[in-house]
Amino acid sequence: MFFLGLACIHSAESQTNPSLNSQYQQYLGTFRINPKSDGLKGTPFLFDVPPLGKIGLEGGKDYSEIPFNILLDKNEVYIQTGGEDSEPLLLRNWEWIEVPGEEVRRFKMEYLQGKPQLVEILFEKDGEKYIASHKKTLIRPSGQRDGYSGPQYDTFRHDIKYFKIKGMQSTEIKTNSAGLKEWAGGRNDEMKEFIKENKLDPNDPLGMKKIITFLIN
Repeated sequence: MFFLGLACIHSAESQTNPSLNSQYQQYLGTFRINPKSDGLKGTPFLFDVPPLGKIGLEGGKDYSEIPFNILLDKNEVYIQTGGEDSEPLLLRNWEWIEVPGEEVRRFKMEYLQGKPQLVEILFEKDGEKYIASHKKTLIRPSGQRDGYSGPQYDTFRHDIKYFKIKGMQSTEIKTNSAGLKEWAGGRNDEMKEFIKENKLDPNDPLGMKKIITFLIN
């Protein structure tokens, strides 16, 4: 019933994926890319394998365990309501998405650097939001393939940047030593010890979420 209810909300236009142009058609299907396929590794979507999410819709309704994925450069969310072999549907009327787990991951649209972007919310307090901005970039081999080198692939590289947002203002938090030190200020030594004790990676959004929570709380 959840799937039927969610499917009925889509317009006929969304079911035909009008905004997903031909360059992305090869990545649809079940959102998956065979990592052994000739010439390409990765996917332009955020997740290599679509997770099951809880999706909040305009009007207050929400649905759980919906397979979804995010086309990053278009800020678009796609779902599958009919199994792995069904055509993904463009979801237009969503407000937030959560991926359950030990650490819940939450996604929303926020204004970042002057334009709306689909971001991952890491922490919110007193009107400030700490977010992760995800990007996928297609990197092509720079040299010609020859008989002596191994296989070469076009590869989607996943880049992540972190920002603090307050109102319409945003400040980037860099994850190198100097950037983290500047952000942590007088608590830099505490932060370094916390990262070491908990074996956290600031370049992992879940790790950065714990670091932010430690410093802000």
